[in-house]
Amino acid sequence: MYKREFEGVLKANKAPKSTLFYGACAYQNNALAHQLLTLLQAASEEKVMMYFDEYNFTSAKNFLSQSSLFGDRNILIVKTDKTIPSKEVETLVSLCAKNDSSYFIYQYFGEDKKATPLTKIFEKQNDGAFVRLFKADFNEAMQLLQNHANAVGLSIDRYALQHLYMIHSEDLSLCVNECEKLLVLGREIGINDINTLVYGLGSVSMDHFITKLLEKKDIKEEFERLVEGDGVEEIRIINAIQAHVSQLFLFHAYIKLHGAFDAKAILGYPLPPQLAAQRSQHSIKIDLATYQKLCAQLIDAEYRLKKVGNLEKSSYLLSSLIKLQSYL
Repeated sequence: MYKREFEGVLKANKAPKSTLFYGACAYQNNALAHQLLTLLQAASEEKVMMYFDEYNFTSAKNFLSQSSLFGDRNILIVKTDKTIPSKEVETLVSLCAKNDSSYFIYQYFGEDKKATPLTKIFEKQNDGAFVRLFKADFNEAMQLLQNHANAVGLSIDRYALQHLYMIHSEDLSLCVNECEKLLVLGREIGINDINTLVYGLGSVSMDHFITKLLEKKDIKEEFERLVEGDGVEEIRIINAIQAHVSQLFLFHAYIKLHGAFDAKAILGYPLPPQLAAQRSQHSIKIDLATYQKLCAQLIDAEYRLKKVGNLEKSSYLLSSLIKLQSYL
């Protein structure tokens, strides 16, 4: 089922006996699992957590097989980026279906396609459920972050929240971690706070990096800091550049049609005025033929990063980005 359907199940105060969470958003995976545990009002002594390589089938089976004499429950939570063998999953799901006091929550953080065959196991049981999670669109991501900020008592300006999301390459989990840290300031957070405190201590803003790239400036030092210092994966860099170039093209097309830019009309959400003006200026400097070359180069680089074996990804991506600059 989709996230919205599952949220409906939770609102109806129904807790599946076995639940699989998987998909493209780790933050939503953890958030929904937390909501499910909250609904169950799970006490610490009722839960067994198995993280990544801690998973052991025998221990999991024995735990879920226990019967309770005092009304306690057996709630197993497995968090891993590896798929559990299907026969083991079948056993664990079946135990929960038969044992009124047992619950199984499987949080999978690996590739979607590897989890797809397991969904049938959860689907077979009337009291089982699986939830595939997709990357939140911008407005939904902002709402999720705002909800989290409200929940922890963080006062943050709307533009600052957008800025935080963009510089963390639209990673909700990283943004949530930053919200926790920003709480110590004890006041409303603005864009200047994000600039100073979030990436002002040596890390590289992805937006700043892409701007330098498209302005044909030397990117080698920032690239090294992104990959080696901040540990950003190459595929995340290429996807961030693709999103940025696509956004510039939207600005370019809108300006050509209307003679002016309107960030909210173009993107569906507002940008800080200074950032919107910068986007419009950059977008109009690139002609349509060049946009086509940039997109083709980025698509080719993404394909090779994903499919070509024995590829020194960091060196390859840097050379691809330098080649991309030659088109500008």
